Amino acid sequence: MADNANELNKCIQCGTCSASCFSGRVTALNTRKILMEHIAKKRSLGEFDTVWFCVTCYACQERCPRGIPLTDILISARNELVKEKGLPGRLKNAFKSLQENSALVPAKNEHIALRKELGLELYHSQFVDSARNEVGEIVRKYVGGIIK
Repeated sequence: MADNANELNKCIQCGTCSASCFSGRVTALNTRKILMEHIAKKRSLGEFDTVWFCVTCYACQERCPRGIPLTDILISARNELVKEKGLPGRLKNAFKSLQENSALVPAKNEHIALRKELGLELYHSQFVDSARNEVGEIVRKYVGGIIK
């Protein structure tokens, strides 16, 4: 993070990052505020729960007039957080659900039965054992060690 700290000091608080942020339109993510408080108050990026709201679209980074690698810095902060503290409970629960159900919101058994009864296609990975198992394997492979 040392190299990133120097990059963050280039910030002129123009607000382009926040104005460009797709996630910030629907979540509490405010990239400019995080950067301001990180620089001015020396708060760790890990102190901001909202770093998890970044969807890594790179819009802020591409548009930053100072060329600050904002998305890369947020990803780095999240990686450090996971190493130090693990995933926050919400994300841990989300990955557990993906691993077990291949979906964040699992289908109800009665809905699956109704689809079968009506002759509707079981198109989602939740409905197809091989696909559900594949999604579970992918989650286990990439995040299994941090969701236990």
